[in-house]
Amino acid sequence: MNASKALRFLKRSASARLSRPLASRTPAPHRCGTGSFLGAPVSSVNGTNREFSSMMSMVKELRSASGAPIVDCKKALSENDGDIEKSLDWLRQHGAAKASKKLGDRDAEEGLVACMVAEDGKSASIVKISSETDFAGKSDAFVGLSCHVAGATLNSTSPGNLDPQSDVLDLEFESKSVKTALEDAIVAIRENLGVKQAVKMTTGADGLLVAYVHGKANGSNHAGSAASVVEISGEGVTSNPDAANEAGKKLAMHIVAAKPSYLTPECVPEDVVANEKAILAGQIADSNKPPEVVEKIISGRIRKFYSEVCLTEQDHMVEEGNAKVSKALKEKGLVVKSFEIFSI
Repeated sequence: MNASKALRFLKRSASARLSRPLASRTPAPHRCGTGSFLGAPVSSVNGTNREFSSMMSMVKELRSASGAPIVDCKKALSENDGDIEKSLDWLRQHGAAKASKKLGDRDAEEGLVACMVAEDGKSASIVKISSETDFAGKSDAFVGLSCHVAGATLNSTSPGNLDPQSDVLDLEFESKSVKTALEDAIVAIRENLGVKQAVKMTTGADGLLVAYVHGKANGSNHAGSAASVVEISGEGVTSNPDAANEAGKKLAMHIVAAKPSYLTPECVPEDVVANEKAILAGQIADSNKPPEVVEKIISGRIRKFYSEVCLTEQDHMVEEGNAKVSKALKEKGLVVKSFEIFSI
């Protein structure tokens, strides 16, 4: 088509459009004022926009509070007429149940250890919380859960080992039970989480509990990859509490590094010692040495065994000179009474 023909075609098209009745023309959408927008009254559209904005605001608030996926937040709000508190409860009930059913068979070998010590140093807690992945184990939500369980365990009125499946779940910290905190974390993290171990420790008037956390998670002073709590006592606690606290801190660090199995040689079960002696006797059975010499060799190796597995007999890895733990403490007027160590 040449230029003149194209021009005539455009003129005819324009003339035809202008000659059509006004009613047959498609109205342009209104940008403001009254009228219609995409076939609906503007007032109706504005109302819909407000409702949509309000719903999205509630979804955002619920997601922020629970950490649950958007789809679950929408369903929770729908089931509870937009009530945020009821929706949170709904997510705990349905989200945790759904996660437990879906994730319950998965292994949870990662996690964190957390501990807390009361301000007066007379009580402490240490707990082990499991997750499926290392990534989840370092998340803010999981660190918060670990610290919550440690705080709740510290609040327990029953010292000693607590049953993680019954005793611990009913304990509260900052007005929230461990069971609820665990359900909230499962909804937010979407992994199989659980309390593996929990211990509450206490000490007497001349005692002091000190903790150390190794591999701290997200800058937390209470949660990490390993932790220990040690109980020391003696004249040094009352005469120089600051020095005693420092000595306890170094000992707790040593415990995490050396990983002793027992407190003293007297704490080692007789069957463990007997088994160790039998192994040693078998190693030198063909040496043709006199019985008294064999006995002396075995006694020496048992002492070495104690120095490896008993805290009081170990060389102190943190104190200068690496003196035996019991000797290093005695010089400060202290003795070690008990300890706990958890690690991932």
